[in-house]
Amino acid sequence: MTSTVQSSIVIQRPIEEVFAVLTNVENTGKWFPGNVQEWWTSPPPHGVGSIRRARVKLGLMTTENDAVATVYEPPNKAVMKGLSKNAPFEATITFAQTDSGTRVESNIDLFFRGPTKLFGPMFIRWYGKSWDQGLVNLKRMMESGEL
Repeated sequence: MTSTVQSSIVIQRPIEEVFAVLTNVENTGKWFPGNVQEWWTSPPPHGVGSIRRARVKLGLMTTENDAVATVYEPPNKAVMKGLSKNAPFEATITFAQTDSGTRVESNIDLFFRGPTKLFGPMFIRWYGKSWDQGLVNLKRMMESGEL
């Protein structure tokens, strides 16, 4: 079972800045709602082939997963693919300059197998709302100069 979460927003900041902030996984915990930490496990410079680890706490459960950058085309596109069996996904984020800033579009495909199919619809609703709220947070933080 594959499900897709899509979100978009316009941030009134230059495309290069928005790309740099959003593709640096170490910023995720600042703007993404919930208890999420991400960090690079591979040395800089970061781009295609770089690995990041995420630790996500949902209630009493904590999970970790790894992902690899498969596309890194500053300032227009970045793609990460999940490497862990417990969190298979592919996240594509595109950036486009607009008259008022930068349009960010995220398209995240989540692949549910086995027992995880049962929780898929509930997780998708939570994850979609989290991405939408996260992009609103990112917009506010970037436009105010906080991030």
